[in-house]
Amino acid sequence: MKKRFTALFLTICLAVSAVGFTGCGDQTSAETTSSMNAVCYAIAPTANSQGLNMSSPLVQDTIYDTILEYGYISVVVVDGEPEMVAADSYDIDAQYKKASKEKLKTDARAKATNLIAYMESQVANDAQVDYLEGLRMAVRSLSSLEGYDSKTIVVVGTGLSTQGTLNFQNNLLSVEPEAVLDQLEEKNEIPDFTGITVVWQQMGDVASPQEDLSQTQRKRLQEIWSGIVERGGGTFVYNDIMANPVDTEASYPAVDTVDLPTETPIGFDETMFDTEDESILEEPVILPEEQVSFVPDKSTYLNEEEAVATIQPIADYLIEHEQIKLLLAGTTAGDEDSDYTIKLSQERADAVRNTLIQFGVDESRIVTVGLGSSDPWHVYGAGYEGSIASENRKVVLLDASSDTAKDILSE
Repeated sequence: MKKRFTALFLTICLAVSAVGFTGCGDQTSAETTSSMNAVCYAIAPTANSQGLNMSSPLVQDTIYDTILEYGYISVVVVDGEPEMVAADSYDIDAQYKKASKEKLKTDARAKATNLIAYMESQVANDAQVDYLEGLRMAVRSLSSLEGYDSKTIVVVGTGLSTQGTLNFQNNLLSVEPEAVLDQLEEKNEIPDFTGITVVWQQMGDVASPQEDLSQTQRKRLQEIWSGIVERGGGTFVYNDIMANPVDTEASYPAVDTVDLPTETPIGFDETMFDTEDESILEEPVILPEEQVSFVPDKSTYLNEEEAVATIQPIADYLIEHEQIKLLLAGTTAGDEDSDYTIKLSQERADAVRNTLIQFGVDESRIVTVGLGSSDPWHVYGAGYEGSIASENRKVVLLDASSDTAKDILSE
């Protein structure tokens, strides 16, 4: 596909404070302490995203202010194959800097208007969206620059990648952010953000047909991206600015939707059963490998004493609430299913069932199923080692009458 590249002689000045990111208004370089700033805008004008708000103070004011200070700007369009579409300095000869303040202001406003119009005209060329690769390109556009007082990346987009190493189609929003970050670090996939501030606008602002993110999912998305920047040695600033309505006349390459977990398993805590609340199993409950672990490739408890201590309060709860029928779903790590993985996950679910029966739960109330790696909460691409892979090896408890349990049993 034919690619675009336009070099613009433009600049952006950014003022980052402890509470946010604001422009400098109408102050000129003669009225404030001048600084040289290098900035990259990483914008994602793609499908499944609300309209990018180029009228926000983050965009409008900072572009105008920086043009007065003769800095540097690059622009990366983030899609399936991110591309740098503009990169240059706006510094000018000393003789032109002697012009009147009003002349400098007029020129700055004109160039800011041109830049914003140029950015608004950008549309993704490639299907899908890869924010991590876009950030990597933005870092490269700034890392070799010298003589600048600050380096900043401004990201405008949802942050919901559907391609590359950090592909949220792999159910990453159901995983603790620290586990995702550990995995990225192990794979050396975190860019070097040393000396760079990343300011993010419109994170999580998705549009149809992408399902809206819950507040928990938005928080996890923000924690993942802030963690990536901070582990890479940079500073992260979240900017909560409203998006524009989607331009329905624009034509964008396809972007796959990310299936969002509606019933993410919650970690098991035995105190959660010390209650008379009969709706405790409205959400699936996970028995993690840390509490109910098995001998590798077997359905025998690795630490039977610990497993029994974890399962007993569940049995006590079920005995007290006889109306509940339980589905136990066993799962395995890895992404490829086979007769072996299905059988192993079934046997591990059966092992938990047998323990519950030993504690007095009527066996007719417990159904088991082996899902291998085809469970609704599976995180793909995690392999067999590491914290995320460990989360994929589990037994999940569900109320057998719940919609999720019915869906599982109907497959």
